[in-house]
Amino acid sequence: MDLLPGKEGLFLDIFDVVKKQIRGQEGCRGLEILKSEEDGHISIWTISLWKNEIELNQYRSSTLFKQTWSEVKPLFSGKARAWTLTSIETLP
Repeated sequence: MDLLPGKEGLFLDIFDVVKKQIRGQEGCRGLEILKSEEDGHISIWTISLWKNEIELNQYRSSTLFKQTWSEVKPLFSGKARAWTLTSIETLP
């Protein structure tokens, strides 16, 4: 998610409020937030690991997701993109 200039702090404040609730969703096995910065442009990446796509889609349909999305979407400088990936192998 590419952020508008000066909106990183607000995004992180919103995420801080909801991160434990997201992680506590049925089927959520992990949650991580990452940042990249290039030429002053900040992108935020969230990685969530789910037991299966059904539980991911239940979260995407939840009030928590809809409320959080309505708060963070205005902070984006462009369209957010999402990928659904299937793990092939995990090394401990």
